[in-house]
Amino acid sequence: MKIEGMRIKKRPYSKTLNLSLLFVLFIQDIQAISPLHIVGSSAVFPFAASVAEHFGHKSRTPIPLIESIGTGAGIKLFCGSTKGPDGVITSRAMTTGEINVCKNQGIHFEEFKIGQDGLVLIQNKQEVPFSLTLSDLRKALSEKILEQKKCIPNPTKTWNDIQNTFPNIPIRVLGPAPTSGTYDVLIEKMGTDCASLLRHDGAYIEAPANENLIIQKALNATSTIGIITFSFYEQNWDRLRAVPINNILPSVSTIQQGRYPLSRPLYLYIRTDNIQNTPARIEYALEFMSQDAIGKEGYLNAKGLIPLSLSEQEKMRQRAFLLQQMVNP
Repeated sequence: MKIEGMRIKKRPYSKTLNLSLLFVLFIQDIQAISPLHIVGSSAVFPFAASVAEHFGHKSRTPIPLIESIGTGAGIKLFCGSTKGPDGVITSRAMTTGEINVCKNQGIHFEEFKIGQDGLVLIQNKQEVPFSLTLSDLRKALSEKILEQKKCIPNPTKTWNDIQNTFPNIPIRVLGPAPTSGTYDVLIEKMGTDCASLLRHDGAYIEAPANENLIIQKALNATSTIGIITFSFYEQNWDRLRAVPINNILPSVSTIQQGRYPLSRPLYLYIRTDNIQNTPARIEYALEFMSQDAIGKEGYLNAKGLIPLSLSEQEKMRQRAFLLQQMVNP
Protein backbone atom coordinates (compact mmCIF):
# COMPACT_ATOMS: atom_id res chain seq x y z
CA MET A 1 0.00 0.00 0.00
CA LYS A 2 2.82 2.37 0.83
CA ILE A 3 4.52 1.70 -2.49
CA GLU A 4 1.24 2.12 -4.34
CA GLY A 5 0.61 5.31 -2.40
CA MET A 6 4.01 6.62 -3.44
CA ARG A 7 3.22 5.87 -7.06
CA ILE A 8 -0.04 7.71 -6.82
CA LYS A 9 1.76 10.76 -5.45
CA LYS A 10 4.35 10.69 -8.23
CA ARG A 11 1.88 10.74 -11.13
CA PRO A 12 0.62 14.32 -10.82
CA TYR A 13 4.20 15.50 -10.15
CA SER A 14 5.40 13.72 -13.28
CA LYS A 15 2.65 15.28 -15.42
CA THR A 16 3.47 18.72 -14.08
CA LEU A 17 7.14 18.20 -14.83
CA ASN A 18 6.39 17.04 -18.36
CA LEU A 19 4.14 20.01 -19.03
CA SER A 20 6.75 22.39 -17.67
CA LEU A 21 9.40 20.78 -19.86
CA LEU A 22 7.18 21.07 -22.93
CA PHE A 23 6.52 24.73 -22.16
CA VAL A 24 10.26 25.44 -21.81
CA LEU A 25 10.96 23.66 -25.09
CA PHE A 26 8.16 25.62 -26.76
CA ILE A 27 9.61 28.92 -25.51
CA GLN A 28 13.09 27.89 -26.63
CA ASP A 29 11.70 26.97 -30.05
CA ILE A 30 10.07 30.40 -30.35
CA GLN A 31 13.24 32.18 -29.24
CA ALA A 32 15.37 30.20 -31.70
CA ILE A 33 13.45 31.73 -34.60
CA SER A 34 14.63 35.23 -35.48
CA PRO A 35 11.77 37.69 -35.93
CA LEU A 36 11.13 39.14 -39.36
CA HIS A 37 12.65 42.57 -39.85
CA ILE A 38 10.59 45.09 -41.84
CA VAL A 39 11.71 48.70 -42.37
CA GLY A 40 10.54 51.79 -44.20
CA SER A 41 7.75 54.33 -44.43
CA SER A 42 6.40 56.15 -41.39
CA ALA A 43 3.08 56.46 -43.24
CA VAL A 44 2.78 52.68 -43.59
CA PHE A 45 4.27 51.91 -40.17
CA PRO A 46 0.98 51.88 -38.16
CA PHE A 47 -0.54 49.37 -40.60
CA ALA A 48 2.56 47.16 -40.77
CA ALA A 49 2.86 47.14 -36.97
CA SER A 50 -0.79 46.13 -36.58
CA VAL A 51 -0.32 43.28 -39.06
CA ALA A 52 2.80 42.20 -37.16
CA GLU A 53 0.84 41.90 -33.92
CA HIS A 54 -1.94 39.85 -35.50
CA PHE A 55 0.60 37.70 -37.36
CA GLY A 56 2.54 37.01 -34.16
CA HIS A 57 -0.60 35.99 -32.28
CA LYS A 58 -1.77 33.65 -35.04
CA SER A 59 1.57 31.93 -35.67
CA ARG A 60 4.29 30.21 -33.65
CA THR A 61 6.82 32.86 -34.65
CA PRO A 62 7.95 36.01 -32.84
CA ILE A 63 6.20 39.29 -33.61
CA PRO A 64 8.06 40.92 -36.55
CA LEU A 65 10.23 43.93 -35.82
CA ILE A 66 8.88 46.97 -37.72
CA GLU A 67 11.10 50.07 -37.98
CA SER A 68 9.98 53.48 -39.22
CA ILE A 69 13.03 54.98 -40.94
CA GLY A 70 11.46 56.48 -44.09
CA THR A 71 10.82 55.05 -47.53
CA GLY A 72 14.13 56.08 -49.10
CA ALA A 73 16.26 54.90 -46.18
CA GLY A 74 14.22 51.69 -45.96
CA ILE A 75 14.73 50.82 -49.62
CA LYS A 76 18.45 51.61 -49.36
CA LEU A 77 18.79 49.20 -46.43
CA PHE A 78 16.60 46.56 -48.08
CA CYS A 79 18.60 46.62 -51.32
CA GLY A 80 21.99 47.06 -49.68
CA SER A 81 22.77 43.49 -48.68
CA THR A 82 21.39 39.96 -48.71
CA LYS A 83 21.77 40.14 -44.92
CA GLY A 84 19.41 43.10 -44.80
CA PRO A 85 15.73 43.29 -43.82
CA ASP A 86 13.12 40.74 -44.90
CA GLY A 87 10.86 43.44 -46.28
CA VAL A 88 10.36 47.13 -46.83
CA ILE A 89 7.17 49.19 -46.54
CA THR A 90 6.94 52.21 -48.84
CA SER A 91 4.67 55.12 -49.62
CA ARG A 92 5.72 55.07 -53.28
CA ALA A 93 6.78 52.46 -55.79
CA MET A 94 10.44 51.54 -56.12
CA THR A 95 12.25 53.41 -58.89
CA THR A 96 14.00 51.61 -61.76
CA GLY A 97 17.33 52.57 -60.23
CA GLU A 98 16.41 51.08 -56.84
CA ILE A 99 15.18 47.88 -58.47
CA ASN A 100 18.49 47.54 -60.33
CA VAL A 101 20.46 48.05 -57.10
CA CYS A 102 18.49 45.20 -55.52
CA LYS A 103 19.08 42.92 -58.49
CA ASN A 104 22.81 43.70 -58.54
CA GLN A 105 22.99 42.63 -54.89
CA GLY A 106 21.22 39.35 -55.69
CA ILE A 107 18.07 40.41 -53.85
CA HIS A 108 14.81 39.20 -55.37
CA PHE A 109 11.46 40.41 -54.13
CA GLU A 110 7.73 40.55 -54.73
CA GLU A 111 5.75 43.79 -54.77
CA PHE A 112 2.37 44.02 -53.05
CA LYS A 113 0.02 46.96 -53.11
CA ILE A 114 -1.53 47.02 -49.67
CA GLY A 115 -3.96 49.92 -49.90
CA GLN A 116 -4.52 53.55 -50.78
CA ASP A 117 -3.66 56.78 -49.02
CA GLY A 118 -3.82 60.49 -49.70
CA LEU A 119 -1.69 63.51 -48.82
CA VAL A 120 -3.84 66.15 -47.16
CA LEU A 121 -3.03 69.83 -46.84
CA ILE A 122 -4.48 70.93 -43.51
CA GLN A 123 -5.13 74.28 -41.87
CA ASN A 124 -6.69 75.48 -38.66
CA LYS A 125 -10.43 75.96 -39.05
CA GLN A 126 -9.95 79.49 -37.73
CA GLU A 127 -7.79 80.44 -40.74
CA VAL A 128 -9.06 81.91 -44.00
CA PRO A 129 -10.14 78.96 -46.20
CA PHE A 130 -8.95 78.67 -49.78
CA SER A 131 -8.55 76.08 -52.51
CA LEU A 132 -5.43 75.18 -54.51
CA THR A 133 -4.63 73.53 -57.82
CA LEU A 134 -1.56 71.36 -58.35
CA SER A 135 -0.15 74.24 -60.42
CA ASP A 136 -0.65 76.63 -57.48
CA LEU A 137 1.11 74.17 -55.21
CA ARG A 138 4.03 73.89 -57.63
CA LYS A 139 4.37 77.68 -57.78
CA ALA A 140 4.27 77.89 -53.98
CA LEU A 141 6.67 75.10 -53.05
CA SER A 142 9.13 74.49 -55.91
CA GLU A 143 12.69 75.62 -55.23
CA LYS A 144 12.87 77.03 -58.74
CA ILE A 145 10.18 78.13 -61.16
CA LEU A 146 10.20 78.70 -64.90
CA GLU A 147 10.07 82.32 -65.98
CA GLN A 148 10.75 83.45 -69.55
CA LYS A 149 12.17 80.00 -70.33
CA LYS A 150 14.65 80.22 -67.47
CA CYS A 151 14.67 78.47 -64.13
CA ILE A 152 14.98 81.07 -61.37
CA PRO A 153 14.83 80.85 -57.55
CA ASN A 154 11.21 80.94 -56.46
CA PRO A 155 10.39 84.63 -55.74
CA THR A 156 6.88 84.15 -54.30
CA LYS A 157 6.48 85.17 -50.67
CA THR A 158 2.73 85.17 -50.07
CA TRP A 159 -0.19 83.11 -51.35
CA ASN A 160 -1.48 86.33 -52.91
CA ASP A 161 1.64 86.38 -55.14
CA ILE A 162 0.32 83.20 -56.78
CA GLN A 163 -3.33 84.20 -57.19
CA ASN A 164 -4.70 87.65 -56.36
CA THR A 165 -7.81 85.98 -54.91
CA PHE A 166 -5.70 84.13 -52.34
CA PRO A 167 -5.16 85.56 -48.84
CA ASN A 168 -2.25 87.94 -48.44
CA ILE A 169 -0.42 85.77 -45.93
CA PRO A 170 3.09 84.28 -46.03
CA ILE A 171 3.57 80.88 -47.65
CA ARG A 172 4.40 78.58 -44.76
CA VAL A 173 4.01 74.83 -45.31
CA LEU A 174 5.17 72.05 -42.99
CA GLY A 175 5.86 68.81 -44.83
CA PRO A 176 8.01 65.70 -45.18
CA ALA A 177 11.80 65.59 -45.50
CA PRO A 178 13.54 64.31 -48.68
CA THR A 179 14.12 60.87 -47.10
CA SER A 180 10.35 60.35 -47.06
CA GLY A 181 8.39 58.72 -49.86
CA THR A 182 5.74 61.36 -49.22
CA TYR A 183 8.25 64.01 -50.33
CA ASP A 184 8.82 62.16 -53.62
CA VAL A 185 5.09 61.69 -54.20
CA LEU A 186 4.41 65.38 -53.53
CA ILE A 187 6.96 66.44 -56.16
CA GLU A 188 5.67 63.84 -58.65
CA LYS A 189 2.05 64.96 -58.20
CA MET A 190 2.84 68.69 -58.42
CA GLY A 191 4.91 68.26 -61.55
CA THR A 192 8.12 70.22 -62.09
CA ASP A 193 9.26 72.84 -64.57
CA CYS A 194 12.79 72.88 -63.18
CA ALA A 195 14.79 70.86 -60.63
CA SER A 196 12.65 68.50 -58.56
CA LEU A 197 13.35 70.01 -55.15
CA LEU A 198 11.24 71.91 -52.66
CA ARG A 199 12.14 75.30 -51.24
CA HIS A 200 14.78 75.89 -48.57
CA ASP A 201 14.06 79.57 -47.89
CA GLY A 202 11.57 79.08 -45.08
CA ALA A 203 8.39 78.86 -47.15
CA TYR A 204 8.58 75.05 -47.05
CA ILE A 205 9.68 73.62 -43.71
CA GLU A 206 10.87 70.03 -43.45
CA ALA A 207 9.18 68.50 -40.44
CA PRO A 208 10.17 65.36 -38.50
CA ALA A 209 8.29 62.17 -39.37
CA ASN A 210 5.74 62.94 -36.66
CA GLU A 211 2.32 63.81 -38.01
CA ASN A 212 0.94 64.66 -34.58
CA LEU A 213 3.61 67.36 -34.33
CA ILE A 214 2.66 68.75 -37.77
CA ILE A 215 -1.00 68.87 -36.67
CA GLN A 216 -0.10 70.76 -33.50
CA LYS A 217 1.98 73.26 -35.48
CA ALA A 218 -0.87 73.83 -37.94
CA LEU A 219 -3.28 74.37 -35.07
CA ASN A 220 -1.07 76.68 -33.02
CA ALA A 221 1.08 78.60 -35.53
CA THR A 222 -0.59 81.43 -37.46
CA SER A 223 -1.04 81.01 -41.22
CA THR A 224 0.57 77.57 -41.32
CA ILE A 225 -0.41 74.69 -43.57
CA GLY A 226 0.64 71.14 -42.80
CA ILE A 227 0.90 68.07 -45.02
CA ILE A 228 -0.22 64.81 -43.38
CA THR A 229 -1.62 61.45 -44.46
CA PHE A 230 -5.36 60.90 -44.77
CA SER A 231 -5.55 58.52 -41.80
CA PHE A 232 -4.22 61.24 -39.46
CA TYR A 233 -6.53 63.83 -40.99
CA GLU A 234 -9.50 61.53 -40.47
CA GLN A 235 -8.60 61.15 -36.79
CA ASN A 236 -8.48 64.94 -36.35
CA TRP A 237 -11.06 66.19 -38.86
CA ASP A 238 -13.07 68.00 -36.17
CA ARG A 239 -10.10 70.34 -35.51
CA LEU A 240 -8.75 70.71 -39.05
CA ARG A 241 -9.84 71.91 -42.45
CA ALA A 242 -8.61 70.12 -45.56
CA VAL A 243 -7.54 72.37 -48.43
CA PRO A 244 -9.29 71.21 -51.63
CA ILE A 245 -6.93 70.34 -54.49
CA ASN A 246 -8.32 70.98 -57.99
CA ASN A 247 -11.67 71.55 -56.22
CA ILE A 248 -11.70 67.99 -54.84
CA LEU A 249 -11.64 67.22 -51.13
CA PRO A 250 -9.92 64.10 -49.77
CA SER A 251 -12.29 61.30 -48.75
CA VAL A 252 -12.33 57.52 -48.75
CA SER A 253 -14.22 57.45 -52.06
CA THR A 254 -12.20 60.17 -53.89
CA ILE A 255 -8.91 58.54 -52.85
CA GLN A 256 -10.00 54.97 -53.59
CA GLN A 257 -11.24 56.02 -57.03
CA GLY A 258 -8.08 58.03 -57.71
CA ARG A 259 -10.03 61.28 -58.23
CA TYR A 260 -8.31 63.14 -55.42
CA PRO A 261 -5.13 64.55 -57.03
CA LEU A 262 -2.85 63.69 -54.10
CA SER A 263 -3.94 60.07 -53.72
CA ARG A 264 -1.31 57.33 -53.83
CA PRO A 265 -0.91 53.56 -53.33
CA LEU A 266 1.08 52.05 -50.47
CA TYR A 267 3.41 49.06 -50.88
CA LEU A 268 5.01 46.10 -49.17
CA TYR A 269 8.10 44.50 -50.76
CA ILE A 270 9.03 41.04 -49.49
CA ARG A 271 12.32 39.28 -50.26
CA THR A 272 11.83 36.01 -52.14
CA ASP A 273 15.43 34.79 -52.35
CA ASN A 274 15.85 31.79 -50.04
CA ILE A 275 12.15 32.00 -49.24
CA GLN A 276 11.87 28.22 -48.73
CA ASN A 277 13.96 28.68 -45.58
CA THR A 278 12.08 31.81 -44.47
CA PRO A 279 8.38 30.96 -44.93
CA ALA A 280 7.41 33.59 -42.34
CA ARG A 281 8.00 36.27 -45.00
CA ILE A 282 5.19 35.06 -47.22
CA GLU A 283 3.01 34.27 -44.20
CA TYR A 284 3.36 37.90 -43.11
CA ALA A 285 2.41 39.07 -46.62
CA LEU A 286 -0.60 36.73 -46.58
CA GLU A 287 -1.77 38.27 -43.30
CA PHE A 288 -1.48 41.72 -44.92
CA MET A 289 -3.67 40.49 -47.81
CA SER A 290 -6.16 38.62 -45.61
CA GLN A 291 -9.84 39.39 -45.22
CA ASP A 292 -9.19 39.91 -41.52
CA ALA A 293 -6.85 42.76 -42.38
CA ILE A 294 -8.30 44.45 -45.47
CA GLY A 295 -11.77 42.92 -45.85
CA LYS A 296 -14.93 44.97 -45.34
CA GLU A 297 -14.56 44.79 -41.56
CA GLY A 298 -10.75 44.54 -41.66
CA TYR A 299 -8.70 45.76 -38.74
CA LEU A 300 -6.53 47.89 -41.06
CA ASN A 301 -9.58 49.71 -42.37
CA ALA A 302 -10.42 50.60 -38.78
CA LYS A 303 -6.91 52.10 -38.51
CA GLY A 304 -7.50 54.35 -41.50
CA LEU A 305 -6.11 52.35 -44.43
CA ILE A 306 -8.19 52.94 -47.56
CA PRO A 307 -8.63 49.50 -49.15
CA LEU A 308 -7.85 48.62 -52.74
CA SER A 309 -10.70 47.77 -55.06
CA LEU A 310 -12.01 44.22 -54.66
CA SER A 311 -10.39 43.16 -57.93
CA GLU A 312 -6.99 44.54 -56.86
CA GLN A 313 -7.31 42.90 -53.45
CA GLU A 314 -7.91 39.54 -55.11
CA LYS A 315 -4.97 40.10 -57.47
CA MET A 316 -2.65 40.73 -54.51
CA ARG A 317 -3.95 37.66 -52.66
CA GLN A 318 -3.34 35.45 -55.68
CA ARG A 319 0.19 36.81 -55.94
CA ALA A 320 0.76 35.88 -52.29
CA PHE A 321 -0.77 32.39 -52.74
CA LEU A 322 1.55 31.72 -55.70
CA LEU A 323 4.54 32.54 -53.50
CA GLN A 324 3.17 30.26 -50.81
CA GLN A 325 3.13 27.39 -53.33
CA MET A 326 6.86 27.96 -53.84
CA VAL A 327 7.35 27.37 -50.12
CA ASN A 328 4.91 24.45 -49.88
CA PRO A 329 4.78 22.86 -53.37
